[in-house]
Amino acid sequence: MTHVAVEFDRSAWQQDLNTIIPLDRLEEMAADGEIASVADEHYSFMGAADPVTMEKSARAVAAKMKQEGVNTVFLIPI
Repeated sequence: MTHVAVEFDRSAWQQDLNTIIPLDRLEEMAADGEIASVADEHYSFMGAADPVTMEKSARAVAAKMKQEGVNTVFLIPI
């Protein structure tokens, strides 16, 4: 995972990606039967993006997730 802003503090997620996207916890929940599964693909958008471009990209990602059968998403601010 990367982040383009040079002033962004990467130290926490470089040590443990679960601090920003809790994939290990989600996998544990799936293994315990608390959730059905965890998607193979994960997406992130930079908040400072142009709204028109962001909407186009978000719609494309939403369509792809719908096609893949994703029925729940986590929106996690970073």
